[in-house]
Amino acid sequence: MDPAIHTHIILINWNSFDKTRRCLRSLEELVQPPEHVWVIDNGSTDNSAAALENMLKTSPLPVTLVRSGQNFGFGGGCNIGIQRAMEAGADSFWLLNNDAIADRHALHTLQETIHSDLQIGAVGSVIYDLHKPESVEVWGGGRVLLWAGLATHLHHPNPARLDYITGASLLLRRQALQDAGLFDEDQFFMYWEDTDLCLRLRQRGWKLAVAAHSRIWHEHSSSLGRASPLKDYYVTRSTGAFLQRYARYPGLAWGLGTSVRLFRRLCSFQPANWQAIHQAWLGLDYSGERTDYAEAEARQERRQQLRIAVEANTLQGKRAGIGHYAEQLCAALAENPRIRLSYFTAHGWSTSMPAPAGLHIPKRFASTWKKKIPMGRSLQLILQQWQLRKLSQQWHPDVVLGINYILPKTARPTVLVVHDLSHLRHPEMHPPGRVRFLQKHLRPALARSNVILTISRFSKEELLHYFPELAGRIRVIYPGIAERFRQPCTAEQQRALQAALGGETRRYFLFLSTLEPRKNVERLLHAYDRLPSHIKRQHPLVMVGQMGWQECRFAPILHTLMQRGEVLMPGYLRDELLPALYQGAQALLYPSLYEGFGLPPIEAMACGCPVLVSQVTAMPEVCGDAAIYCDPLDEASIRQGILQLQDDALCRKLAEQGRAHAAQFTWQGGKIAAMLNAAVRAGS
Repeated sequence: MDPAIHTHIILINWNSFDKTRRCLRSLEELVQPPEHVWVIDNGSTDNSAAALENMLKTSPLPVTLVRSGQNFGFGGGCNIGIQRAMEAGADSFWLLNNDAIADRHALHTLQETIHSDLQIGAVGSVIYDLHKPESVEVWGGGRVLLWAGLATHLHHPNPARLDYITGASLLLRRQALQDAGLFDEDQFFMYWEDTDLCLRLRQRGWKLAVAAHSRIWHEHSSSLGRASPLKDYYVTRSTGAFLQRYARYPGLAWGLGTSVRLFRRLCSFQPANWQAIHQAWLGLDYSGERTDYAEAEARQERRQQLRIAVEANTLQGKRAGIGHYAEQLCAALAENPRIRLSYFTAHGWSTSMPAPAGLHIPKRFASTWKKKIPMGRSLQLILQQWQLRKLSQQWHPDVVLGINYILPKTARPTVLVVHDLSHLRHPEMHPPGRVRFLQKHLRPALARSNVILTISRFSKEELLHYFPELAGRIRVIYPGIAERFRQPCTAEQQRALQAALGGETRRYFLFLSTLEPRKNVERLLHAYDRLPSHIKRQHPLVMVGQMGWQECRFAPILHTLMQRGEVLMPGYLRDELLPALYQGAQALLYPSLYEGFGLPPIEAMACGCPVLVSQVTAMPEVCGDAAIYCDPLDEASIRQGILQLQDDALCRKLAEQGRAHAAQFTWQGGKIAAMLNAAVRAGS
């Protein structure tokens, strides 16, 4: 590819700040950054131009906002951007719909294609449906049936039938535009303008092409709506103008195409659309209803409270990592007087946070039924959807917050929390039933969500690797640490902990997590077993947490160490004892194979407990310079890390660094509330 090429991106905004912001955020992820981005505000009436101006002050992209002053339509807005880009020296122009999400390699692939042949004047992308991310909406462009007054999108490669490239993603060569001219904004306000330009390019001898690996996810007809009467009005009017220019018998072709469109609306009983098509046919001005965007925004601003429905299954029973995260997140949100919370599970809903025992669930059956019943997870999701429907009818939430990967379908705006993707990166570390369930339901849940919240930059990169259509919708907000971890433990807590540990008074090495393969329990036990005997006598290994699965892998070595009194297993401890547990430890040992964040190391740091962690996944990002690192796949490396934690001077240094490092992890309730409000606007 010619390194001297200069590509500028052109976006058109009209009353859609949230979509434009989402699109710009996806452009921040491009591997081939643009030389410049031009955002043309096409006479918005909803204050989105001012919101964009404020947002772009902190954008990492080289971007300029241009206010057109009035709505010139798609072609007219693009012409403004193209002319500005030409003046700035651009050699090519990528027109991208503001309701689209670009794959990281989308621009680079477009550029490679247009430079592969000097006669290519326009290149398109493969457009996928944003809400069905694996479904091809348009393979670049399509075919025009001039005799019938219709255009049909291609859904698979067919270069011989490529008459036009859709304007949703269209890279144009400067020389081609100078030869064929810009968009005809006088004849085409909306629709058919991209087809008209492509036919003019072909008449001048320029080729059209599709970059098969340039992927775009597009929210179909988001400007006016898929079945909007105003859309039918502009489509009908622009079709007539196009056919008058290119068809041999334009009146007959326009009549056939309009009849097909009218028949479809008759079948779906849309009388407002009938009227709009009829007005366009007669050349009359549109007289139907238009959305008052200014009033819609004013209604949003007048909202006194934000109602959030929280999926609360992880708040039931004995809370593990995600359960603790959910509890602290909801507590942070509840501090805001303008926020009201409700909670739903498969068994009911309430405006009070579930107690650890759950929402009216029999204790003997509550925590295991979804594992013991065939398709129990799927049944739970169905029951959740039923309860969410009841909650929505009775409590009317503004947004639904999913704490744990999956949410049932709902018409409400949604925010989904994804902690990590270990089930995709390491499926062997999870029960097969869990993997099958997540593989079936996660992608559809992500596609339905307005915002995806994750807990580290590492997890964001994992999401973009497996689900590139999420670019622009992912927000990273680190979890906070509960204030109790920053306070000295009381004498009562110390006595309760000593009782839970069977009277143990020695300083111990601590492992705190669910005992499962992902936590690398087997290698940790073998590394500890190979320590000198005097160290094991001085510092037993205390393992706190619930038993996960595949314990047979480490059961023999665990049994041996317990028989020798070198490993203590008090089981699951109450949350209020955790600060005392950390403060009584020589160090936390956490050689996990995969973490999206890893809350125990930060909690330990806040308590002044030195930490040994893995040098993989999110651990270096989260723990910084305040931990000892090891290779989790090497037992010798784990053992060496433990031996380093025998050095009292090093432990004092790590304790001091850890407290300072952990201080930056606080719950950002205001930031989370702003993100939820953005989801409400995006879903409105």
